[in-house]
Amino acid sequence: MAKRIRIVSGLVLFAFVTMHLLNVAFGLHSIASMDRARPFLMGMWTNPVGSIVLGLCLAAHFVLGLGAIYHRNTLRLSPTDAVQLTAALAIVPLLTPHVVGTVIAARFGIVNNFSTLIPYFWIDKPAEGLRQVLLLAILWIHGCVGVFTWMRIQRWWPRLGTLLHPLAVAVPVLGLLGFVQAGNEAIARFEDPTSVAPPAAIPPMVLTRPFDEILAILGRINWTVFILYLAALAVVLAARWWRLRGERRHVQVSFVGGPLIDTGTGLNILEIARLHHVPVAHLCRGRGRCGTCRIRILEASGKLDPPSTAEAATLARLGAGPDVRLACQMEPPPGMIRVERLLSPFMRPRELHEEAVQPDDAMPASVTADAA
Repeated sequence: MAKRIRIVSGLVLFAFVTMHLLNVAFGLHSIASMDRARPFLMGMWTNPVGSIVLGLCLAAHFVLGLGAIYHRNTLRLSPTDAVQLTAALAIVPLLTPHVVGTVIAARFGIVNNFSTLIPYFWIDKPAEGLRQVLLLAILWIHGCVGVFTWMRIQRWWPRLGTLLHPLAVAVPVLGLLGFVQAGNEAIARFEDPTSVAPPAAIPPMVLTRPFDEILAILGRINWTVFILYLAALAVVLAARWWRLRGERRHVQVSFVGGPLIDTGTGLNILEIARLHHVPVAHLCRGRGRCGTCRIRILEASGKLDPPSTAEAATLARLGAGPDVRLACQMEPPPGMIRVERLLSPFMRPRELHEEAVQPDDAMPASVTADAA
């Protein structure tokens, strides 16, 4: 259930970012076009129901993300995981001023539309404009990595993947170009009001407090959220350290075709393999969904824990035998264990759903060659 919530909340947030970038892309025409398109592209998110759904998804994704950090057995990450985790950690400090500025500031009478925001980002506070660009770039990178990891193991991915890849580049580029063109329009109007057609009528702002006082309040809120975020992250890292602090006993993991690895317990087979540069397929990046990391247990000196609910569901879907486990989910006990990889370590997404993908009762010859 936690994994499903994480996927659904991530998809909702990614849809919001996508629609926001498309809205900003209308700046290629004019700032007025951005405001005219806003009700159609962002209206579903700005109404009370949409705002609640968006807030719940953001909170759920954040909490589950902290949980994922807590459950990590090692912080030695693959390049893809490192990029996604770094982007995730940077989102809260960059996103907080935007959320505070658009949601809370509205309660003080500040009008939230592109006709007021674009001049603010490009003329009044250009540093805020740079932060906005950085935020959208990081959100897009983090979202694309997560969505790609989920989509590449779906049956329809081989057919639609070639169509979706260009969109991953086109959407942020169009959004950035729209933001730049809108900024040029705002600067031109500021320098010569008669050179550019005036924007649509802007609702007058009736501030409930002086503007400087509002900015001071927003600044205090931003710093409070940032400190709480750092405190929550510190607590999670400390709890993770406490979980792993016990003296680890040793386990020997022997792969068919080599090598023999002597390491501490507490890591799953996939983590042990990656730390020692042993190739093992894992198209879902160790989430337990694709089943490409499945292995056969040939020998074990200790008693193995039974599969978790998620692992058992994936193994059942694949029709795996009782001696087959997922390397990304199984933590070997102290002692010795000998395992056999059942799929080629370098298989591609399009091979995942082919009927002729390596059967579980035969060891692919390529695995032995890859290990050598």
